[in-house]
Amino acid sequence: MAFLHIIALLLVTGLCMGQDFPFRDPTLPWEERLDDLVNRLTLDEMILQMARGGAKGNNPAPPIKRLGIGPYSWNTECLRGDVMAPGWATAFPQALGLAASFSPELIYRVANATATEVRAKHNYFISVGNYDDHTGLSCFSPMLNIMRHPLWGRNQETYGEDPFLTRELGVAFVTGLQGDHPRYIKASAGCKHFSVHGGPENIPEPRYSFDAKVEERDWRMTFLPQFEACVRAGTFSFMCSYNRINGIPACANKNLLTDILRGEWGFQGYVVSDEGAVELLWLGHNYTHSLLESAIASVNAGCNLEVSYGMVNNSFTFIGQAVAKGNISLEVVGPFADNPRVLFGNYAPVPEPQYIYTPRRGLATIAANVTFAAGCTFPTCSTYMPAQVKAAVEAADIVVVCLGTGMDLETETKDRKDLALPGHQLELLQDAVAWAAGRPVILLLFNAGPLDVSWAKAQDSVGAILACFYPAQATGLALAKVLVGAKGANPAGRLPATWPAGMHQVPPMENYTMVGRTYRYYGDEAPLYPFGYGLSFTTFQYSDLVLGANVVPICGNLSISAVVKNVGSRDGEEVVQLCLRWGGASVPVPRWQLVGFHRVPVPVGRAVKVPFQLDFSQRAIWAGEWRLEPGTFTLFVGGQQPFQETRAPSNILQADFTVSGKACRTVQC
Repeated sequence: MAFLHIIALLLVTGLCMGQDFPFRDPTLPWEERLDDLVNRLTLDEMILQMARGGAKGNNPAPPIKRLGIGPYSWNTECLRGDVMAPGWATAFPQALGLAASFSPELIYRVANATATEVRAKHNYFISVGNYDDHTGLSCFSPMLNIMRHPLWGRNQETYGEDPFLTRELGVAFVTGLQGDHPRYIKASAGCKHFSVHGGPENIPEPRYSFDAKVEERDWRMTFLPQFEACVRAGTFSFMCSYNRINGIPACANKNLLTDILRGEWGFQGYVVSDEGAVELLWLGHNYTHSLLESAIASVNAGCNLEVSYGMVNNSFTFIGQAVAKGNISLEVVGPFADNPRVLFGNYAPVPEPQYIYTPRRGLATIAANVTFAAGCTFPTCSTYMPAQVKAAVEAADIVVVCLGTGMDLETETKDRKDLALPGHQLELLQDAVAWAAGRPVILLLFNAGPLDVSWAKAQDSVGAILACFYPAQATGLALAKVLVGAKGANPAGRLPATWPAGMHQVPPMENYTMVGRTYRYYGDEAPLYPFGYGLSFTTFQYSDLVLGANVVPICGNLSISAVVKNVGSRDGEEVVQLCLRWGGASVPVPRWQLVGFHRVPVPVGRAVKVPFQLDFSQRAIWAGEWRLEPGTFTLFVGGQQPFQETRAPSNILQADFTVSGKACRTVQC
């Protein structure tokens, strides 16, 4: 959740009270500290951190005392010295004059000296409890807009008209301000005003409603390069500008703030609005119709912090309403353990947030000390942070690892390329098992299509693998009941699709032949997990398979029954499966075919008789038309398919019967 980078970078300088959390551990990389901190925040706490801390009476961002975090003001100006902060500060030449030196080294030194003063004064302000405007470390500098017009009122703040010069001086400023320490920063840079912002201020029209119409070539070659370089230099924030860009306000412009800034350039920091820019979506641009709509538009576009005009009820205070209405999706981070969005799958209704239980929230309902580590920010798991995983695992008695795909990787219009766990997920799992050092590890999988979890399957140290699919809002509650063995929570799910053992068992998607596909035509090599497979907390035993007749006429039906007994130590439910195998058919047929199933509750020590009826049509084959043929058929009854390498501990019964008479068309019966 990039919008809360500011918290990890800055707010941890606050109080030193209460429990010691991983985010307070300076030996950890700050990515791990950030994820740990963000995952501890409630929605209400997040909203206040996003809505408060800016200009005028709208600061500071409030403390979070339960986490030992103090208040903070992130509205600071550092263009050429510590601007507007209480007390004295060195005033360096204005930016345009500094640019005339054509000296990145000079810009670096000016920025570094500025950061020293900003840091020193900030430390003093914290010591005396002053959290007013401009007392923080989050600088709204450098200013990287191009001096494109000689009459623009803010030309003085620029580094001139050349994108390359501006780029080089901007990079020098960012690196000078943030310092060269490999781990810590002096002050945090923020590149502005993003983007296509270079006048007017008020002539011939006000900047608050101006629409900058720019061609793609000019945008890419003149107005964007220096901002991309700012990302490469390591800035932690951008400020979106007042203006529209080809009709869309910059602070509500997803193409700008998400697709380009984060998608193309890989920016991982936060975006802050110019002062009042979010309110101006409604009041200046008429782009929205309310402060609520302005919050929805800006947050969904990628704006993370609001600098308001000092309004008490500014736009971002409406984020809670937007989340409740489903207009803003919650990203709390980590592939699946605490991310509501990835639990629902495609075409999902939107429940009230109070009823959504992630695995983490659900496990927190039991009498246990639940710690959380994301490891990866998103299901793609392109960036892996092992330190936080190690810290959580080594402190735990039982380790629950939540992996899978989610709609980021499989959904309408988006196929997967292979069966592998995405990104670094396998590495995360392997590390968790190693660090658990013999303590129980439980793997939860959130996915639709099969995944290659062969490594986990082969490890005795992975005590259980639960295929959760996309279980939606009650996910955490169900998992909590299963994991603690609550009454009535004995799992009895069965795989509705085969999980291949590898890509060599996966035919081309565009080829629609059934050869090699599904359990019915799978081939000789065993899959990773077969169709119909699933385990239970108890054990079942089958007996007394009875057929209504050993010989059945060509158009006859057949009654069947079998007895299933719970021979384990817990009440449970069993899925009793009936499969049919043809013998000597005149055309290719499935290896066997599921022709009946019942899910039945079986108390411990009790036996249940399960009846089936095999209709004659279920023996039909296609030979240019539906036909019935005489011959010998085999029936299998059990809690799984027959002849599987991966199998449940229960037995499988089988019996043959004969169909007599002449072959005929099904419609003749």
